[in-house]
Amino acid sequence: MDRRDLLTRASALLAAPLLPERARAQAWPSRPIRVVTGDAAGGAVDSRLREFIVPLAQDLKTQIVVDNKPGAGNQISHQYMITQPADGYTLLLANATIAIFPSLFPKLPYSPLRDFQPIAYSGLSAIALAIPASHPARSLKEWVDWARTQKGKLNYASGGNGSVASLYGFQASEQFGLKATHVPYKTAIQFLPDLASARIDVTMLDIFSTRPFVTRGDVRLLAVTGDERSKFLPDVPTFKELGMQGYERMGWSAYYARAGTPPEIVERLSAAIDKVSASPEWVAKRDLIWSIWRRQSPQQLSERIRSETEAWGELVKRSGFHAD
Repeated sequence: MDRRDLLTRASALLAAPLLPERARAQAWPSRPIRVVTGDAAGGAVDSRLREFIVPLAQDLKTQIVVDNKPGAGNQISHQYMITQPADGYTLLLANATIAIFPSLFPKLPYSPLRDFQPIAYSGLSAIALAIPASHPARSLKEWVDWARTQKGKLNYASGGNGSVASLYGFQASEQFGLKATHVPYKTAIQFLPDLASARIDVTMLDIFSTRPFVTRGDVRLLAVTGDERSKFLPDVPTFKELGMQGYERMGWSAYYARAGTPPEIVERLSAAIDKVSASPEWVAKRDLIWSIWRRQSPQQLSERIRSETEAWGELVKRSGFHAD
Protein backbone atom coordinates (compact mmCIF):
# COMPACT_ATOMS: atom_id res chain seq x y z
CA MET A 1 0.00 0.00 0.00
CA ASP A 2 1.50 3.31 -1.05
CA ARG A 3 1.49 6.56 0.91
CA ARG A 4 -1.44 7.98 -1.10
CA ASP A 5 -3.64 4.98 -0.19
CA LEU A 6 -2.74 5.34 3.47
CA LEU A 7 -3.67 9.03 3.47
CA THR A 8 -6.95 8.31 1.70
CA ARG A 9 -7.93 5.61 4.21
CA ALA A 10 -6.88 7.77 7.14
CA SER A 11 -9.01 10.66 5.87
CA ALA A 12 -11.98 8.35 5.43
CA LEU A 13 -11.64 7.05 9.00
CA LEU A 14 -11.46 10.58 10.39
CA ALA A 15 -14.53 11.66 8.43
CA ALA A 16 -16.61 8.59 9.31
CA PRO A 17 -17.85 9.85 12.72
CA LEU A 18 -19.02 13.06 11.05
CA LEU A 19 -21.19 11.34 8.47
CA PRO A 20 -24.15 10.46 10.77
CA GLU A 21 -24.19 14.02 12.17
CA ARG A 22 -24.09 15.52 8.70
CA ALA A 23 -26.84 13.17 7.56
CA ARG A 24 -29.02 14.17 10.52
CA ALA A 25 -28.41 17.86 9.83
CA GLN A 26 -29.30 17.42 6.15
CA ALA A 27 -32.50 15.53 7.04
CA TRP A 28 -33.51 18.11 9.69
CA PRO A 29 -36.30 18.83 10.31
CA SER A 30 -37.94 15.46 9.91
CA ARG A 31 -40.35 15.79 12.86
CA PRO A 32 -42.07 18.56 14.86
CA ILE A 33 -40.05 21.21 16.69
CA ARG A 34 -40.94 22.41 20.20
CA VAL A 35 -40.34 25.92 21.51
CA VAL A 36 -40.10 25.95 25.30
CA THR A 37 -41.02 29.18 27.08
CA GLY A 38 -41.15 30.18 30.72
CA ASP A 39 -44.24 32.29 30.06
CA ALA A 40 -47.67 30.98 30.96
CA ALA A 41 -50.14 29.96 28.28
CA GLY A 42 -52.50 32.74 27.28
CA GLY A 43 -50.16 35.60 28.21
CA ALA A 44 -48.90 38.30 25.85
CA VAL A 45 -45.55 36.61 25.17
CA ASP A 46 -47.18 33.24 24.63
CA SER A 47 -49.75 34.70 22.23
CA ARG A 48 -47.12 36.44 20.11
CA LEU A 49 -44.98 33.30 20.07
CA ARG A 50 -47.90 31.22 18.81
CA GLU A 51 -48.46 33.76 16.03
CA PHE A 52 -44.78 33.79 15.11
CA ILE A 53 -44.39 30.03 14.78
CA VAL A 54 -47.06 29.85 12.06
CA PRO A 55 -44.94 31.46 9.29
CA LEU A 56 -41.80 29.93 10.83
CA ALA A 57 -43.29 26.44 10.48
CA GLN A 58 -44.21 27.20 6.88
CA ASP A 59 -40.64 28.25 6.12
CA LEU A 60 -39.11 25.19 7.81
CA LYS A 61 -41.79 22.89 6.37
CA THR A 62 -42.54 21.20 9.67
CA GLN A 63 -44.92 21.49 12.60
CA ILE A 64 -43.86 23.74 15.52
CA VAL A 65 -45.54 23.61 18.92
CA VAL A 66 -45.23 25.77 22.04
CA ASP A 67 -44.36 24.08 25.33
CA ASN A 68 -45.16 26.34 28.31
CA LYS A 69 -43.09 25.69 31.44
CA PRO A 70 -43.64 28.72 33.69
CA GLY A 71 -42.32 29.19 37.20
CA ALA A 72 -39.25 30.09 39.25
CA GLY A 73 -38.53 33.19 37.18
CA ASN A 74 -38.12 31.13 33.98
CA GLN A 75 -35.66 28.71 35.59
CA ILE A 76 -38.02 25.75 35.15
CA SER A 77 -37.94 26.23 31.39
CA HIS A 78 -34.15 26.65 31.44
CA GLN A 79 -33.58 23.53 33.53
CA TYR A 80 -35.90 21.53 31.32
CA MET A 81 -33.95 22.67 28.28
CA ILE A 82 -30.68 21.19 29.53
CA THR A 83 -32.31 17.74 29.67
CA GLN A 84 -33.03 17.83 25.94
CA PRO A 85 -30.75 16.53 23.19
CA ALA A 86 -28.74 18.93 21.03
CA ASP A 87 -30.61 18.05 17.85
CA GLY A 88 -32.51 21.23 16.96
CA TYR A 89 -35.92 19.79 17.83
CA THR A 90 -36.27 21.62 21.15
CA LEU A 91 -35.71 25.37 21.29
CA LEU A 92 -35.90 27.83 24.17
CA LEU A 93 -37.32 31.34 24.11
CA ALA A 94 -35.59 33.26 26.92
CA ASN A 95 -35.39 36.90 27.97
CA ALA A 96 -32.50 39.08 29.18
CA THR A 97 -32.62 37.71 32.73
CA ILE A 98 -30.81 34.62 31.43
CA ALA A 99 -27.71 36.85 31.35
CA ILE A 100 -28.24 37.83 35.01
CA PHE A 101 -28.90 34.39 36.51
CA PRO A 102 -25.29 33.12 36.60
CA SER A 103 -24.25 35.88 39.02
CA LEU A 104 -27.54 36.04 40.91
CA PHE A 105 -27.66 32.29 41.58
CA PRO A 106 -24.14 31.07 42.44
CA LYS A 107 -25.37 27.45 42.59
CA LEU A 108 -27.28 27.54 39.33
CA PRO A 109 -27.36 23.91 38.09
CA TYR A 110 -26.65 24.95 34.52
CA SER A 111 -24.58 27.54 32.69
CA PRO A 112 -26.45 29.58 30.07
CA LEU A 113 -23.18 30.43 28.34
CA ARG A 114 -21.96 26.84 28.29
CA ASP A 115 -25.18 24.85 27.91
CA PHE A 116 -27.19 26.95 25.45
CA GLN A 117 -26.51 28.16 21.92
CA PRO A 118 -28.08 31.53 20.98
CA ILE A 119 -29.78 31.45 17.58
CA ALA A 120 -31.49 34.78 16.91
CA TYR A 121 -33.22 37.68 18.59
CA SER A 122 -36.97 37.59 18.98
CA GLY A 123 -37.21 41.27 19.88
CA LEU A 124 -35.62 44.11 21.84
CA SER A 125 -37.04 46.95 23.91
CA ALA A 126 -35.29 49.98 25.39
CA ILE A 127 -35.32 50.34 29.17
CA ALA A 128 -36.66 53.71 30.35
CA LEU A 129 -36.48 55.70 33.55
CA ALA A 130 -40.16 56.18 34.27
CA ILE A 131 -41.88 58.51 36.74
CA PRO A 132 -45.53 59.40 37.48
CA ALA A 133 -46.91 61.79 34.87
CA SER A 134 -48.18 63.97 37.72
CA HIS A 135 -44.59 64.79 38.70
CA PRO A 136 -43.52 68.30 37.64
CA ALA A 137 -40.11 67.20 36.27
CA ARG A 138 -39.87 67.36 32.49
CA SER A 139 -36.26 66.22 32.16
CA LEU A 140 -33.93 63.78 33.84
CA LYS A 141 -31.90 66.64 35.34
CA GLU A 142 -35.02 68.21 36.85
CA TRP A 143 -36.07 64.89 38.34
CA VAL A 144 -32.60 64.13 39.77
CA ASP A 145 -32.45 67.60 41.34
CA TRP A 146 -35.80 66.91 43.00
CA ALA A 147 -34.83 63.37 44.05
CA ARG A 148 -31.73 64.65 45.85
CA THR A 149 -33.97 66.70 48.14
CA GLN A 150 -35.94 63.69 49.32
CA LYS A 151 -33.42 62.66 52.00
CA GLY A 152 -34.13 58.94 52.13
CA LYS A 153 -37.85 59.14 51.30
CA LEU A 154 -37.29 58.12 47.68
CA ASN A 155 -38.28 54.63 46.47
CA TYR A 156 -37.97 52.67 43.25
CA ALA A 157 -39.83 49.57 42.15
CA SER A 158 -38.87 46.41 40.30
CA GLY A 159 -40.13 42.94 39.56
CA GLY A 160 -37.84 41.44 42.22
CA ASN A 161 -34.22 41.34 43.38
CA GLY A 162 -31.86 40.82 40.48
CA SER A 163 -34.35 41.81 37.79
CA VAL A 164 -33.28 44.23 35.07
CA ALA A 165 -35.38 46.95 36.74
CA SER A 166 -33.79 46.36 40.15
CA LEU A 167 -30.23 46.44 38.81
CA TYR A 168 -30.69 49.49 36.61
CA GLY A 169 -32.57 51.16 39.48
CA PHE A 170 -29.64 50.50 41.79
CA GLN A 171 -27.17 51.78 39.20
CA ALA A 172 -29.11 55.00 38.65
CA SER A 173 -29.40 55.60 42.42
CA GLU A 174 -25.68 55.00 42.80
CA GLN A 175 -24.67 57.28 39.93
CA PHE A 176 -27.04 60.09 40.91
CA GLY A 177 -26.02 59.91 44.56
CA LEU A 178 -29.53 59.09 45.76
CA LYS A 179 -30.67 57.26 48.87
CA ALA A 180 -33.55 55.22 47.52
CA THR A 181 -35.43 52.27 48.97
CA HIS A 182 -35.90 49.33 46.66
CA VAL A 183 -39.49 48.04 46.63
CA PRO A 184 -39.57 44.62 44.95
CA TYR A 185 -42.87 43.39 43.51
CA LYS A 186 -43.57 40.00 42.00
CA THR A 187 -44.17 41.43 38.52
CA ALA A 188 -44.04 44.74 36.68
CA ILE A 189 -47.78 44.48 36.09
CA GLN A 190 -48.26 44.91 39.83
CA PHE A 191 -46.14 48.01 40.36
CA LEU A 192 -47.00 50.05 37.28
CA PRO A 193 -50.39 51.15 38.68
CA ASP A 194 -48.59 52.23 41.87
CA LEU A 195 -46.10 54.20 39.78
CA ALA A 196 -48.93 55.87 37.87
CA SER A 197 -50.61 56.88 41.14
CA ALA A 198 -47.28 58.16 42.60
CA ARG A 199 -47.12 55.61 45.40
CA ILE A 200 -43.86 54.61 43.69
CA ASP A 201 -41.44 57.39 42.73
CA VAL A 202 -39.52 55.83 39.86
CA THR A 203 -38.64 52.65 38.03
CA MET A 204 -36.39 51.46 35.21
CA LEU A 205 -38.50 49.32 32.93
CA ASP A 206 -38.78 48.30 29.28
CA ILE A 207 -40.91 50.56 27.11
CA PHE A 208 -42.90 47.53 25.93
CA SER A 209 -44.32 47.21 29.46
CA THR A 210 -44.74 50.93 30.11
CA ARG A 211 -46.38 51.67 26.74
CA PRO A 212 -50.04 51.43 27.85
CA PHE A 213 -49.38 53.76 30.81
CA VAL A 214 -47.42 56.22 28.67
CA THR A 215 -50.04 56.39 25.93
CA ARG A 216 -52.77 56.97 28.55
CA GLY A 217 -50.76 59.82 30.02
CA ASP A 218 -50.22 58.14 33.40
CA VAL A 219 -46.43 57.70 33.21
CA ARG A 220 -43.64 59.89 31.82
CA LEU A 221 -40.35 58.57 30.42
CA LEU A 222 -37.25 60.73 30.93
CA ALA A 223 -34.42 58.71 29.36
CA VAL A 224 -33.90 55.38 27.60
CA THR A 225 -31.09 52.85 27.36
CA GLY A 226 -29.41 51.88 24.11
CA ASP A 227 -27.10 53.54 21.61
CA GLU A 228 -29.78 55.63 19.94
CA ARG A 229 -33.20 57.10 20.65
CA SER A 230 -36.18 54.82 20.31
CA LYS A 231 -38.10 55.41 17.09
CA PHE A 232 -41.26 55.20 19.20
CA LEU A 233 -40.08 57.95 21.57
CA PRO A 234 -38.12 60.41 19.41
CA ASP A 235 -38.32 63.16 22.04
CA VAL A 236 -36.86 61.03 24.86
CA PRO A 237 -33.03 61.20 25.03
CA THR A 238 -30.75 58.25 25.68
CA PHE A 239 -28.69 58.10 28.85
CA LYS A 240 -25.67 58.01 26.55
CA GLU A 241 -26.42 61.39 24.95
CA LEU A 242 -26.97 62.81 28.44
CA GLY A 243 -23.39 61.84 29.22
CA MET A 244 -24.02 58.72 31.31
CA GLN A 245 -22.28 55.41 30.66
CA GLY A 246 -23.42 51.91 31.54
CA TYR A 247 -26.91 52.16 30.04
CA GLU A 248 -26.28 50.45 26.72
CA ARG A 249 -28.12 47.23 27.54
CA MET A 250 -31.74 46.78 26.51
CA GLY A 251 -34.44 44.31 27.33
CA TRP A 252 -34.62 41.45 24.85
CA SER A 253 -35.77 37.93 24.14
CA ALA A 254 -33.97 35.39 21.98
CA TYR A 255 -34.23 31.85 20.70
CA TYR A 256 -31.74 29.25 21.91
CA ALA A 257 -30.81 25.69 21.02
CA ARG A 258 -28.82 23.29 23.17
CA ALA A 259 -25.07 23.77 22.97
CA GLY A 260 -23.64 21.16 20.62
CA THR A 261 -26.47 21.42 18.11
CA PRO A 262 -24.96 20.91 14.62
CA PRO A 263 -23.91 24.30 13.20
CA GLU A 264 -25.84 23.64 10.00
CA ILE A 265 -29.08 23.36 11.98
CA VAL A 266 -28.32 26.48 14.04
CA GLU A 267 -27.68 28.44 10.85
CA ARG A 268 -30.89 27.20 9.22
CA LEU A 269 -32.89 28.13 12.31
CA SER A 270 -31.26 31.53 12.47
CA ALA A 271 -31.98 32.24 8.80
CA ALA A 272 -35.61 31.12 9.10
CA ILE A 273 -36.28 33.15 12.27
CA ASP A 274 -34.61 36.21 10.76
CA LYS A 275 -36.66 35.86 7.57
CA VAL A 276 -39.94 35.94 9.48
CA SER A 277 -38.74 38.68 11.85
CA ALA A 278 -37.73 40.94 8.95
CA SER A 279 -41.04 40.53 7.12
CA PRO A 280 -43.24 43.65 6.82
CA GLU A 281 -45.98 41.87 8.75
CA TRP A 282 -43.79 41.33 11.79
CA VAL A 283 -42.17 44.75 11.63
CA ALA A 284 -45.70 46.18 11.85
CA LYS A 285 -46.65 43.84 14.71
CA ARG A 286 -43.58 44.87 16.73
CA ASP A 287 -44.23 48.56 16.07
CA LEU A 288 -47.58 48.20 17.80
CA ILE A 289 -45.89 47.11 21.03
CA TRP A 290 -42.79 49.35 20.82
CA SER A 291 -40.42 46.50 20.13
CA ILE A 292 -37.62 46.29 17.57
CA TRP A 293 -35.53 43.49 16.07
CA ARG A 294 -31.89 43.23 15.07
CA ARG A 295 -30.29 40.74 12.75
CA GLN A 296 -27.36 39.05 14.49
CA SER A 297 -25.55 35.89 13.49
CA PRO A 298 -25.49 33.17 16.15
CA GLN A 299 -21.83 34.01 16.78
CA GLN A 300 -22.50 37.75 17.10
CA LEU A 301 -25.42 37.10 19.43
CA SER A 302 -23.33 34.73 21.56
CA GLU A 303 -20.62 37.37 21.94
CA ARG A 304 -23.14 40.08 22.83
CA ILE A 305 -24.85 37.92 25.46
CA ARG A 306 -21.48 36.94 26.93
CA SER A 307 -20.57 40.63 27.23
CA GLU A 308 -23.91 41.44 28.86
CA THR A 309 -23.54 38.53 31.27
CA GLU A 310 -20.22 39.95 32.46
CA ALA A 311 -21.64 43.49 32.79
CA TRP A 312 -24.70 42.35 34.73
CA GLY A 313 -22.47 40.21 36.94
CA GLU A 314 -20.41 43.24 37.98
CA LEU A 315 -23.61 45.15 38.77
CA VAL A 316 -25.02 42.26 40.83
CA LYS A 317 -21.85 42.26 42.94
CA ARG A 318 -22.01 46.01 43.55
CA SER A 319 -25.72 45.93 44.37
CA GLY A 320 -25.52 43.10 46.88
CA PHE A 321 -28.72 41.65 45.46
CA HIS A 322 -29.20 37.94 45.94
CA ALA A 323 -31.86 35.48 44.87
CA ASP A 324 -35.07 35.62 46.87
